[in-house]
Amino acid sequence: MIIRSMNYHSDWDWVCEYLNMSLSDNTSGVVCEDNGKILAAMVCENWTLNSVMCHFIVADRRALRHKFHNECARYVFSIGDREKMIGIVPSDNDKALKLNAHFGFTELCRIGDAFEKGIDAVILELHRDNCPYWEGNNPLLRAVGE
Repeated sequence: MIIRSMNYHSDWDWVCEYLNMSLSDNTSGVVCEDNGKILAAMVCENWTLNSVMCHFIVADRRALRHKFHNECARYVFSIGDREKMIGIVPSDNDKALKLNAHFGFTELCRIGDAFEKGIDAVILELHRDNCPYWEGNNPLLRAVGE
């Protein structure tokens, strides 16, 4: 199992099976794959000087056992040198909300009926100082990464 940078030519069709997204110049991310099969991906877009909007796809939970979430944190907070990840999740997507909470995201607010009548947009953030999976916050992870 490997975790690597996203390749737009070979990975983008897989991402679009799960997310309705458009590829742009500032879209990037990481994927976790096993024997050529993608298990999970993090797609980052709308990079600012301090934050990035992130979308997570976990098609196979084995990716989480292989530290996919650690690599996502490293990609944004260490390599990208950003302080915040931002997420927007439909309020009826319980699995995504649970996954984001597991990653350490906190809810900032809800925008009522943003996706459709009765389905709010849940605005989430994860600050690197509060991320349990970022090596900068964990001396054991720092030592392994050095």
